Amino acid sequence: MITFTAPMWVGLLIGFVIGGAAEAWGISNPETLIRLAKWEDRLFLDCILIGFAVATPVIFGLYAAGVGFHWSPKPLYIIGVGLGGILFGAGLAISGYFPGSIWMALGEGRRDAIYAIVGAILGAATWTVIYQTPVGSWLVNTLNFGSLVLGGKKVSPYVIQPLDGLTKFDMFIISLIYAAVLFTIAYYMPRYKGGFRSCIRANVEKRMSPIEVQKHIDTAVYLTDGGLPYGEGTIAKKVNEYYATEDNVTRWFMISVAGLVGLTVVLEMFLHQIFGESTTMSWIAGQLFLPDFKYSQIVFKGIGWEPFSDIGTLMGAFFASVFITRRFTSFRNVIPPSWVARFGNNQAVRFMGSFGGAYLMLLGARMAGGCASGHILSGGIQMALSGWEFAFAVFASMLLTARLLYR
Repeated sequence: MITFTAPMWVGLLIGFVIGGAAEAWGISNPETLIRLAKWEDRLFLDCILIGFAVATPVIFGLYAAGVGFHWSPKPLYIIGVGLGGILFGAGLAISGYFPGSIWMALGEGRRDAIYAIVGAILGAATWTVIYQTPVGSWLVNTLNFGSLVLGGKKVSPYVIQPLDGLTKFDMFIISLIYAAVLFTIAYYMPRYKGGFRSCIRANVEKRMSPIEVQKHIDTAVYLTDGGLPYGEGTIAKKVNEYYATEDNVTRWFMISVAGLVGLTVVLEMFLHQIFGESTTMSWIAGQLFLPDFKYSQIVFKGIGWEPFSDIGTLMGAFFASVFITRRFTSFRNVIPPSWVARFGNNQAVRFMGSFGGAYLMLLGARMAGGCASGHILSGGIQMALSGWEFAFAVFASMLLTARLLYR
């Protein structure tokens, strides 16, 4: 088996690529995830599904061919993962952030991200305290079935053991079917509420309905709100207003970014580990407040290059927002439009929402053992059952919370 372990600093480069790509996606802007929670704009979900469809057959095909990866599907402990996903989804809908996007938002110069990161660290600290109690032990040990994936189970850092009667090639075939199903969903699920086409379908058919065009215009407006100026013919105009261009590169921009992110995670798993973000918050909380707690000791011992990749994520988002998309807000008071429509533009109220939502989100992430990066993105690429349980819990909670909160 061909294996390799890169030094920790390579995480900076991986994080830089993903941070820059996701900033171009618009993930740094909390309005993007709030609109997902309101089920108004499903770009993030479309792109994640495309990333899975591209990356999963690649990683399992290479694995069948003898390439070793640092597998890390999260353990499937039903109650803790499900409850953690519920808390995570509620916090995401309130704040508009998940752990990685907080770092991206800081790179994009978003003021409310400062409050989000404080809430996130305190949320991680809360789980550190709960973990060593009987409640914490019950959550992670009850109905714990280990690190399962479709067709196999992780038995060592480099080995996903196929289930009885299956081979690595069979798992590759499963990954192809898995990818086909997810790609079909991404192709037919309309991006916008009231629209008819996904990003892929709109590009293939080369047409959009009037409501889809208007939604694209509205998206460009909120993504660039408070950002740096840019002129005609610039790359920023093409990225931000790609609905109006005929250039094949920019018309396929978002879809290309989705594939790039998925393949970057595959590369990361070959080099060192999965892509994860929330562990850094527990590491910071342990270093600052709780160094002698059991969970902190586990994190200190097992931490990989997450702090490096988080710094890289911040740097990548900063680079993209200044030199490519021009969305850098210079820490001005820019409040998400959905939040303004419901709660007004009072800074203190928004900061409370950003802080409180991030607190719930990180408490849920650490309870479940992973976040949108480790559970959903990396877990989905590995066909991890825990990742899909977490994702379903997150989406159900997110949609319900947004319905109640934003009406």
